Amino acid sequence: MPRESTVMTMYAVGGLLAIILATIHLFCLVFFCEYVFYYIVISQCSWPDIQKNDQNPPLKVMLLADTHLLGPYRGHWFDKLRREWQMYRSFQTAVELFRPEAVFILGDLFDEGKWVTDPEFSNYVERYQNLFSVPDSTKLFGIVGNHDIGFHYEARQRLTKRFEESFHTTGVSLLTLRDIHFVLVNSIAMEGDGCYLCSEAESQLRNISRIFRCSRNIGNCKDVPTLSSYSKPILLQHYPLYRESDRDCQEHDPIPLELYRERWEVLSQESSDLIGELISPRIAFSGHSHNYCRLTVTQAAWRKYPNPMNQGVIGTDVVDRKVVNGVLHTHRLVSSKWYFPKWAQKASVIASGHPYWLIYKE
Repeated sequence: MPRESTVMTMYAVGGLLAIILATIHLFCLVFFCEYVFYYIVISQCSWPDIQKNDQNPPLKVMLLADTHLLGPYRGHWFDKLRREWQMYRSFQTAVELFRPEAVFILGDLFDEGKWVTDPEFSNYVERYQNLFSVPDSTKLFGIVGNHDIGFHYEARQRLTKRFEESFHTTGVSLLTLRDIHFVLVNSIAMEGDGCYLCSEAESQLRNISRIFRCSRNIGNCKDVPTLSSYSKPILLQHYPLYRESDRDCQEHDPIPLELYRERWEVLSQESSDLIGELISPRIAFSGHSHNYCRLTVTQAAWRKYPNPMNQGVIGTDVVDRKVVNGVLHTHRLVSSKWYFPKWAQKASVIASGHPYWLIYKE
């Protein structure tokens, strides 16, 4: 074989080998960044160590908020693909590693829920169920937000009804998991103007209040159902309870501390007081602000409590793409926080070739 032919063959083989190695390298890089990376980051977290009690086992809960799945009108298709893949891998990895018994998503599940047609909303729900699918051992609950049905002035009865039918919820509902009570509130129905949405939600809230009171043998309890075991409830909703700004927070993100508008960024003070007076929550979780805040409010601030407690009510805004892991036992609280992997973290890998909640029973 001529020397020139041999050299050309060697170059061809070398070039083919280089292409194969580059392809393998690219595959490994993509596999690491889009799969393995999530396990490395999220596995750094763990459930808090607690004293186990077989007679009163803890309830493991995960909270998310403001997933804002893009719809047909806003956002580029690639942006939608990137967002949803990242949320899918983050969520599925967290569920696989931590195996929570319940997951709550605190409103604004969709970005364009208030605008889409009924068929488009059905497609939205199907995408939501695929992205946030959970095993049979985990219960998933979605709470309504303003992007799902609109702010109060936009919330038509048709929009509210289709959300409630799709997510099996009402304006205000009581959920009990292993003797731990959750009150799920539609924040948009807390306007307090007597409209069909608000009057129904307030009626449901008062009914739940009667159940709590009668479970403690307070008041006229004829024909009122009671709980097998009472403990102060956990409030879950989209809007934060009223506060003037994040200056009131014991912990908050480093953001401009602007004043919040009632019924827009936070619930009104009147509605916040009403919720506090009727159900006396021990802790409140919310979303909406997209900023982290941890706030303690003395229960005496809700003026009509018959027996104000010394301990405070903790209000925490759950930031989008942040996970709150909780071990619920039923009153004392310890916390820290952690985030899902960020796109910038993976970009740095390509370029270069923790909250926990403890609640115990009183």
